[in-house]
Amino acid sequence: MAGELVQQLVVVSKNKDNSTGVGYVALLKADGTPFATDPFVKAAAQTDVGAVTSVVAAGATPTKAEYDALRVDALATRTVLNSLLAKLRTAGIITT
Repeated sequence: MAGELVQQLVVVSKNKDNSTGVGYVALLKADGTPFATDPFVKAAAQTDVGAVTSVVAAGATPTKAEYDALRVDALATRTVLNSLLAKLRTAGIITT
């Protein structure tokens, strides 16, 4: 997580029944500003990484087809990871 997460708690001094209670709880960035969106609200869907298409190499040296299948899997994982990071940046949860 980029930076420190600060929790602000405001307590109402007295309620009508003479008890104290929580007015609200807000999660803020370290500089005191609120997040762009509520970090607990699902703002953007993210797909899972697809099923593995590569297989265990048949011998000590992988074939071109085995290498290519592994490369496709790695690229798919990279695409999903970059998409997830972009959504976290947009939500203000992480920075570059």
